[in-house]
Amino acid sequence: MTKRFCVLVALTVIVIACGGGLAVTEKRMLEWGPILNLYMGTNFAGGNSYPEALEELPPEFSGGLEFNDGWGNRFLYRRLRADKYNIISAGADGDFGNADDVVLENGALYDAMKIYAQSPLE
Repeated sequence: MTKRFCVLVALTVIVIACGGGLAVTEKRMLEWGPILNLYMGTNFAGGNSYPEALEELPPEFSGGLEFNDGWGNRFLYRRLRADKYNIISAGADGDFGNADDVVLENGALYDAMKIYAQSPLE
């Protein structure tokens, strides 16, 4: 291995250990909010509702956005109602349903346990 590669690996480990995974996750989630709102506002055929799945979004809406959190795990997207969705990251432990999860609901970040109390995972 080259010295430059070793330094890069070490810096990556430090960033992730110091909350980098959380920062990356929150950034990626917050990028989805305006896109989902734009989709809802232009989804006339669907009654101005959010999509059933992120994959439903046309590429011109979602192109370039990440479907994985800062730890490399796929986001869980739930359309709760026509006008309400959330995107969930399983957090650093990789398990859904606990306090380290990160939740974006209708474009804003919320405490996971409060969201689960209102809309439990099934």
